[in-house]
Amino acid sequence: MRMLRLLVPLAALALNAAPSDMALASADGYALRGTLTLPGTKGKVPVVILAHQFGADRTGWAPLAERLAARGIGTLALDLRGHGASTKKNGVDVAVTSDFMASAKAVGFTQIPADLAQAAAWLRKQPGVDGRRIGLAGSSVGAFSVLLAAPEVKPVAVLSLSAAGTGAFGADAREGLKGATLRGKASTLVLASKGDKDAFENAQALKDLPGVSLSLKEGDEHGFDYFKTRADLMAVFFGEYLTYHHTGKAYVPAAPKKPTTPGNVINDQTVASQKAQAPK
Repeated sequence: MRMLRLLVPLAALALNAAPSDMALASADGYALRGTLTLPGTKGKVPVVILAHQFGADRTGWAPLAERLAARGIGTLALDLRGHGASTKKNGVDVAVTSDFMASAKAVGFTQIPADLAQAAAWLRKQPGVDGRRIGLAGSSVGAFSVLLAAPEVKPVAVLSLSAAGTGAFGADAREGLKGATLRGKASTLVLASKGDKDAFENAQALKDLPGVSLSLKEGDEHGFDYFKTRADLMAVFFGEYLTYHHTGKAYVPAAPKKPTTPGNVINDQTVASQKAQAPK
């Protein structure tokens, strides 16, 4: 019976989620589009920015977005440049093709981290959003991008699903990934499969960094494939770091108690007190 009582408000939170559109112009002229969805709760809520994988769009995050809404966590799901509704650059259609590296060059994948930082700045100005509790989640090239964006965005938590596309980010991209993850100082969960070469090698490069937890598995699952078995794990991860005991409330530490002087400590005050109390 207790579980039923808990499930009812969680379902209500998801049903009351209110979506709104995001429209931004990137520094190089891309018209970026996204959807901000806030759960129907009182007060300001944490929000996770979602960056999808190559060839997908913002709708691919639905399994995670629903679970986050049920925990009182909002989402800002983006169509990355060249994808979905974000294909106009200075009024001209510039979209990705099936060729990853050609698309990376034509669209400018190296600018995605800056796009995410711009989206985060916009997000923090929106009513109902707790700008102190922002998360990032990315899949494949989106995962690589959120890790690179972390120092600028300053998220509390980062989820990386199969960070890949290393070749699109120039020379020494993996070292840049390590440096950005270290500077980002976020609690970071990295998922990768051992048969997914680029993603696995990127995960291995991050394994010894502070705040990074790896979840590695056999097989070759990549990116959104993890929703089949790990979507609840992802939601719990953000619930732990963006909410307090999954209530959606910010953690407020108790006020420190004033120090007291132990009875066995001898100082000027205790000596004076003893003299005053001594019989005359």
